Amino acid sequence: MIAPAMPPTSASRPSLSDLEALLRAHWGHEAFRPAQEPVVLEAASGRDVLAILPTGGGKSICYQVPGLYRGGVCLVISPLVALMADQVQGLKQAGIAAVAITAGLHPKEVERALSRFQHGPGGFLFIAPERLQQPAFEAACRSMPVRTIAVDEAHCISQWGHAFRKDYLYLSVLRSWHPDASWIALTATATARVADHIVTQLGLREPVRFRMPMRRPNLGFHVTQVPERHAAVVDWARNTEGSAILYVRTRRDAESMAALLFEAGIASAPYHAGMARADRDDHQQRWISGELRILACTTAFGMGIDKPDVRNIAHAHVPDTPESYIQEAGRAGRDGLPAKAVLLLDGQALAEGEARVSQQWPTLDEVRNVLQSLANLLEVAVGDQTEEPAGFDVSDLAARSGLSHSKTEKALDLLDRNGTLAFHFTSSNWAIRWSNKPVPKRAGAPTSSADRCLDVLAFRCPRHRKKWQPVDLKSLSDEIGLDAPAVPPILKRLEALDHLRVSRPGMRKAVTFPVGRPAVSSFTLPPEILSDRVAESQERWNAMKQYVEGSSCRALLLESGFDAEPDVPCGHCDVCIPPTLPSPQDVLHLVGHGIPAAELRRLIPTTHHSHVRQLLENMRANRQINWDGERFLPADRKPG
Repeated sequence: MIAPAMPPTSASRPSLSDLEALLRAHWGHEAFRPAQEPVVLEAASGRDVLAILPTGGGKSICYQVPGLYRGGVCLVISPLVALMADQVQGLKQAGIAAVAITAGLHPKEVERALSRFQHGPGGFLFIAPERLQQPAFEAACRSMPVRTIAVDEAHCISQWGHAFRKDYLYLSVLRSWHPDASWIALTATATARVADHIVTQLGLREPVRFRMPMRRPNLGFHVTQVPERHAAVVDWARNTEGSAILYVRTRRDAESMAALLFEAGIASAPYHAGMARADRDDHQQRWISGELRILACTTAFGMGIDKPDVRNIAHAHVPDTPESYIQEAGRAGRDGLPAKAVLLLDGQALAEGEARVSQQWPTLDEVRNVLQSLANLLEVAVGDQTEEPAGFDVSDLAARSGLSHSKTEKALDLLDRNGTLAFHFTSSNWAIRWSNKPVPKRAGAPTSSADRCLDVLAFRCPRHRKKWQPVDLKSLSDEIGLDAPAVPPILKRLEALDHLRVSRPGMRKAVTFPVGRPAVSSFTLPPEILSDRVAESQERWNAMKQYVEGSSCRALLLESGFDAEPDVPCGHCDVCIPPTLPSPQDVLHLVGHGIPAAELRRLIPTTHHSHVRQLLENMRANRQINWDGERFLPADRKPG
């Protein structure tokens, strides 16, 4: 039996015992964690709250208990479908009404859900921020009894946050739709600047702010210098007990590292956004159940995943920001037992990271290029002010501008933030555009699913139209006789055969030029739109380099970027408790067939440099190793 939210309560401040009674009845806990208690009390009393709690600090309880206590509808803004699904499942298990409206729902299901929250007893309604710009949702939401608004991962609203999403900027419209609702903004990582920006952008009214200590006493941070990352990953996995996550930079790395671990006899699988949802869900469930010990993941994995017994997190690259590293590393040891986060650092990792950060933002000339390419694509002349949204595919624009998809997206975002153009809601359907390839001739009825798909598309989307035409995957799959998840691979296959082009949801945009299209030659951007953000990205990267290269406590180095009060060293990172002193055999192993002095120095912990220098001198005197002026060599290899 799913219980609705509680009926409206009085305006008086709730007692702790009232809230603990809800916690016991629905979640089975006797008391709140120390960090949760003050947040829940203030939020349940109707105050606007900004809570910065460490990863694994129990943020969901901080809005779920107040939302339940206050009654009516608690509207939850969440950035990821996986995160919403996990929270909805947890609430339903607790006997509380909850629904997530996502792009995967059929329009009829969306309509029923909205009607339920308009006219029903209430509960928790989860949406992505993009949903607010849909007219049908606005009409329904305005008539809902929304008493609480929770913004999860609130740092996404700040341009100074590490995961800024422009759709979050629209959230403040909820203030006019529901002026009496209380707000709860939650995040695990926010500097003072980001916290101020969250308050401003959301329009929080006299908010109560909570910033809990970031340090997790059970989580030890380590940076391990390695000669080669692939061998190091296998070695880490073999010496790692319990459930673990390996974070990598790219989808290709996730696939190759998972295959490498599997070949080494370690139960592992990849996880990244390019995989079919069914495969991602399967790998995630097998990992949660313990069938898989390690997932090799991009940053697409982890947010909202509630697996408390993860013992180890490893990174085979250097993350761009301390915030993202803290979020990912903090997914270990949520059960309070000892856990470890290790960053495996080979000789190329920092240089790769430096290059990546330097290419993260488009230059002003590249933004001008995108602006001109967009104007050409949409046939908008200098000075033209457009009112009717014009649609385009981002991949088309990227091809015209000669820039990557990522840089093209960022240039569009900058133009939007500058007011040069304005984005408008576009359909979440897929779309196709026919190529100029001749129609394939076939005798008899179609035999393959690809042939059936091609025939259905040709009927629904006339070939003589050369523009993008929307395709509803659900109705297409019904007509072909397949499950909806099986259709995207077929469309990709038809695209590979050059029968058509495919535009996926999120690749299409619709824009207007609200103040007249500017001349590209004189176009510029103010510092706060571009140059300040470039500088901010570099500053964050410098903080990550300091973490990697620093000789003081790792936890203190991470905390220093978040305006934390100076604290004592953690006592269990690799700096506080350095590894044992290298033996002559350890040094011989590192020397191998020969190693440059600089690389050997990099592989040795800073605290052991003096010891190893003396070892090297003794080993050279005893003719255990040789030296050619640049490299240390084994004894059987002579210099020159």
